Amino acid sequence: MSLARRILALSLALTACQTVGPQSMKYGRGQYNQTVQRTDAEQLLLNLVRLRYRDPPLFLEVTSIATSLSLELGTGVTGNVGNINTVTPSGSVLYTERPTITYAPLHGSRFGQLFMTPIEPRVLLLLYHSGWAIDRILKVFVQRIGSLPNAPRASGPTPDNAPQYEDFFRACEILRHLWRDGHLEFGETRRGEFPVLVIHIDPSRAEDPLVAELARVLGLPQPTTTLLFGATLRSSEPSIVPIVTRSLLAAMYYASQGVEPPELDIRRGKVTRTQEAGGAEFDWTRVTGKIMQVHHAERRPSDAFVAVSYRGHWWYIDDTDLDSKSTFSFLSQTVELLSNDVRAATPVMTLPISAG
Repeated sequence: MSLARRILALSLALTACQTVGPQSMKYGRGQYNQTVQRTDAEQLLLNLVRLRYRDPPLFLEVTSIATSLSLELGTGVTGNVGNINTVTPSGSVLYTERPTITYAPLHGSRFGQLFMTPIEPRVLLLLYHSGWAIDRILKVFVQRIGSLPNAPRASGPTPDNAPQYEDFFRACEILRHLWRDGHLEFGETRRGEFPVLVIHIDPSRAEDPLVAELARVLGLPQPTTTLLFGATLRSSEPSIVPIVTRSLLAAMYYASQGVEPPELDIRRGKVTRTQEAGGAEFDWTRVTGKIMQVHHAERRPSDAFVAVSYRGHWWYIDDTDLDSKSTFSFLSQTVELLSNDVRAATPVMTLPISAG
């Protein structure tokens, strides 16, 4: 090999190693991270829309991403025979990445365990200490506190009659006000063998009219700065306010009431039209307006936080809708929190992808 060709081969090898080594991780990891995050968000939004249309949901978990890298170097010399001055070295580098992505569908007992089991009260506490507002936690994951219903039939397919929720929302509003001002803490204690959630209100607010109103709304005999909440069937103590939690699927159904279908689909009976007692149409934004709003469009919107195509429309959450974005991220985080190891799930789909 001539000196020129040796220098060229060495140069190509050094350049390629610098690119394929640390640089491939620098750029590849970020791209895979963004793609998995985006497709997870699209899948969650797609299933919310499916639930609004009473279509069965389906979740595919990305269980592994493996990729192999290959590098091929080529060198050559071009020129006219007999004229050494026109000899020109040349070379090429071929970089190939072959990712393999493995999916596992959630179904059967695993689906039931993850999506259909009522949320344990301790999970509410974990979400609270993750920074989520107490009213968002209660509205999404609690179906009833004491005698206060939180649109319980919205925990399934859209009901045809208007829900009851006003007193529950008022209790949540009071709790949020106390939490926002730093006068409330959410914790856990025990009564016998069962864990009980406890809300401590700053004793300095004992005479606050809001504390008295909260006790009245919850049906307590007198105002108190210590509120105890327990699962309905676990305790009969009169001081413990019964609480009924939703499952993850029920919470998704509840949030899906914020999906706004086209009027034509409502008229054709593709989605349920909810009515007031007098026959007027019920506006679900009264319940979900500060929780979740999913809009539709004929074309993919340019200002969407997340968007997905389904049933001939684009469904999206507006990037300026901070309440909907918060609830969406809240649901995503809860799915991650409750997910177990999916390696035992079957069948598993492994898709090799060729990319050059």
